Amino acid sequence: MLRCLTASLCVLCVLCGAAPAAAPPTVESVSPGAGRRGTEFTLTLAGARLTGPQELMLYSPGVVCTKVEGTSENEVVATLRAAADCRLGLHAFRLRTAGGASEVRTFRVTSFPVVPEADAHGDREHAQVVPLNTTVAAVLDAGDTDFYAVALKKGQRLSAEVEGVRLGVEPTDTVLTAYGPDGKQLAFADDTPLFRQDPFVSLVAPVDGTYAVEVRDANRGGGDNHRYLLHVGTFPRPAAVFPAGGQAGTEVAVKLFDAAGDRDAKVTLPASGTPFEFYPGDADGTAPTPNPFRVSPFPNVTESEPNDAPAATKAAAAWPVAFNGIIEKAGDVDHFRFLAKKGDVIDVQAFAYRIGSPVDTVVAVFTAGGTLVAQNDDDETHDSRVLVVVPADGEYLVRVTDKRKQGGPAFIYRVELDRPQPGLTVFLPERVRKSQDRHVIAVPRGGRVTAFLGVRRDRVDGPVALACGELPAGVKVGLGTVAAGEYLLPVVFEAAADAPLGGKLVPFAGTGGDATRAVTGGFAQELVLVRGPGDSGMHAVTLDALAVVVIDRSPLEVTLLPPAGPLAADGTLDVTVRVTRAKDFAEPVAVSFPCLPPGVEVPTTVTIPADKSEAVVTLVASPAADLGEWKLVAEAEVARPGRGDRDPLVVGMNGLGTPDAPPAGRGRRRKAIEGFTPVASEMRAVTLAAPPVKGAFAPAVAEQGKAVKVVLALEGPVPAGTFTARLDGLPPRAAAQPVEVRVGAKQVEFAVTVDATTPVGAHDALVCELAGTVGGQKVVYRVGRGGVLKVDAPGAVKTDAAGKPLSPLDALRQQEKSK
Repeated sequence: MLRCLTASLCVLCVLCGAAPAAAPPTVESVSPGAGRRGTEFTLTLAGARLTGPQELMLYSPGVVCTKVEGTSENEVVATLRAAADCRLGLHAFRLRTAGGASEVRTFRVTSFPVVPEADAHGDREHAQVVPLNTTVAAVLDAGDTDFYAVALKKGQRLSAEVEGVRLGVEPTDTVLTAYGPDGKQLAFADDTPLFRQDPFVSLVAPVDGTYAVEVRDANRGGGDNHRYLLHVGTFPRPAAVFPAGGQAGTEVAVKLFDAAGDRDAKVTLPASGTPFEFYPGDADGTAPTPNPFRVSPFPNVTESEPNDAPAATKAAAAWPVAFNGIIEKAGDVDHFRFLAKKGDVIDVQAFAYRIGSPVDTVVAVFTAGGTLVAQNDDDETHDSRVLVVVPADGEYLVRVTDKRKQGGPAFIYRVELDRPQPGLTVFLPERVRKSQDRHVIAVPRGGRVTAFLGVRRDRVDGPVALACGELPAGVKVGLGTVAAGEYLLPVVFEAAADAPLGGKLVPFAGTGGDATRAVTGGFAQELVLVRGPGDSGMHAVTLDALAVVVIDRSPLEVTLLPPAGPLAADGTLDVTVRVTRAKDFAEPVAVSFPCLPPGVEVPTTVTIPADKSEAVVTLVASPAADLGEWKLVAEAEVARPGRGDRDPLVVGMNGLGTPDAPPAGRGRRRKAIEGFTPVASEMRAVTLAAPPVKGAFAPAVAEQGKAVKVVLALEGPVPAGTFTARLDGLPPRAAAQPVEVRVGAKQVEFAVTVDATTPVGAHDALVCELAGTVGGQKVVYRVGRGGVLKVDAPGAVKTDAAGKPLSPLDALRQQEKSK
């Protein structure tokens, strides 16, 4: 597999007076974070490097940005218009400037009017009065408590729901409390199975009067960026919907578990493949956020209690099918029956956690006679998933239980039995852990940048060909094929010198499979926007396109000269990296190689000092390195403060692999510049080949304090030119001088001096390094690895008449003969 060196997000540095470098904007907050459908509204974006805003890059239709204006380098005001039929819910965007595009942020399109919070509403007496069916945009400062008041008639529903974590900025863990006109608490919610850390309450007003809703942080925390939306009104807010899915293109009868009383409703589902969100509604309004609801291509089967025992289950269903049930009480067990044939492969998948249910499912499949076929607790989520290979024709049972033996009216679940579906997904791997850094392809005019495109295969083997949609004007990328057994492909994006500043959200696709069944998959990038304890993901969005933007020209360019020859396994090859700096940009440059052939090593970074423009980098191949043709690319960025002092290799123009003198002023502290975009060289081909020459050491025996001749027999021609042979792997205090080796040499002889204190024993680490030049570039071949030099005590080595050491058997024979 192609080995990738993970880049690190770094704060780069530049001296005073250096040429400016384009840097992407960063958006830290979005206020108010919501707008009403069918209206024009504004969003205020706060962050850094926001000068010269160009556009909002919106990932979904229905909303257009009509104006974007920078009020300062830290604030932008964007005017948007949401169509009357715009999709309700979260919409993702990036802010683009001449320096690039920001990280992904979101805002919500709601059906309610959006009002800002008022000042000084921290107690019930000063609660902010808001109309029913309103969205309030607010901030929870540290230790803050916010109160809101609404007027209700007896029998009216009061629903209140907070979106904090779901805004995608901070882990705002809110608590909701509802109070009656007499000040008594009527409802309280912290975390809920449906929306996790975002609470909701729903109740029926017992009397006419003014009711209060309190919002606070669960831990009395907060801050300037702890924003939330409070939806408050008479709308339905069911805690669960049963069944939680249905067959595409049909109308499904459902039951809504609502505080105003459970009620029946009908849901009309779209055709297969159309995204669907279910917003429960009635005469008193529509829920501001959807309940999860599955749309599947197969029919529903709903449980019929009692079904705790297999014998109580109703007639077997054909599959594919979706079984729907409720773990109604503690210890409840549900069974469903289905028909299958020998050899059927069935993907049995539960949906509970993913549809906002508290059930922690355990799913098991049995034969009709009770023999266990397969069982699963948790898959990638808390939901169960198991692949079943049917052993014989007949009836089978699916059993569903709650792992914690809990239950209740809202403990709904759905188990789908389907054929395993092949699938492909193209994605951009996370290069910097827990960061959105380099999730945008920002290409400087006249420059290049690297990226890695990943492929996630599901029941698809073999190579995957990549393709992309329309790129920004003047940008090109060399896409290829992800080889079988690989999942990453390094690519280089390049922008023409006259490419206009701009950007596009570009779809990518991968096609694999075989001639009988080609499988094509699109781009899907899941970004975790809010993280919880233990690096858990509290809120994420999935993007269907890759942001590619053209930015101002970089003050730095890098060139990787083509390798003069192949890199030999168990050898080295020197390559030359050259940087070109813009006028007044005199900075040390850190060069790295983000992708290398398997088994090849280089220094993590190589620093080219400010007064140098080239570095010679040594590629080192292990004996087991994968042979073949590979891609090589160099990346360059401004060196971090003091970075060169820590580098394993710092070289300049001398090409000898030894450090140049550090440039004057290296010890000075430099001012920091954030967001410098690393630039890339063109992609170069490098061939990893078997060494052209091999060798084997003849057995050698030496006595402590004496010299010995060590002979390496060569197999294969030594390349043209003069090579120097060095003997490595000698035991302590043994030494040998280098030896010149010319074309046509059949062996190499080393005169090894062994010290009187060299340890006795067989030393089996001998290797010969043949160092020379090929095409003007230094190469090293390591041959004869594993040669043995045996060291004995003085007088222990017996030799023949020519001085050649005898084996123990020959020495014994010589001794017997002398007697």
